[in-house]
Amino acid sequence: MAKNENRCWPGYEPVKGKEPHEQGSCRPKAESKLTSSEKEFRGKRAEELTEWKKQHPGKSAKAAQHLHKPGTKPKAAAKKSARKKAAPAKKATAKKATAKKATAKKATAKR
Repeated sequence: MAKNENRCWPGYEPVKGKEPHEQGSCRPKAESKLTSSEKEFRGKRAEELTEWKKQHPGKSAKAAQHLHKPGTKPKAAAKKSARKKAAPAKKATAKKATAKKATAKKATAKR
């Protein structure tokens, strides 16, 4: 059972009767059960979200899911993956342009 205790994020606890990594398998701990580091983390996260909301008025809190753990910076690998995704889009655009030219040639040939 000790192995399953560590499957949830800090400040969360396993739910009895749920399989590990299943939807709803972890729930937030009660305030009285939190350790001092978990309380500190929640406080920093709340500050971070408050600051984000000030900078993005009218946006849903769901839009802040990209934020990283307070006090950390994003990994460089995340930036690389964004570049890789952009390259196939250019190829798809080129294929569409080629298809449009071919369709135009067929239409001209029929006249």
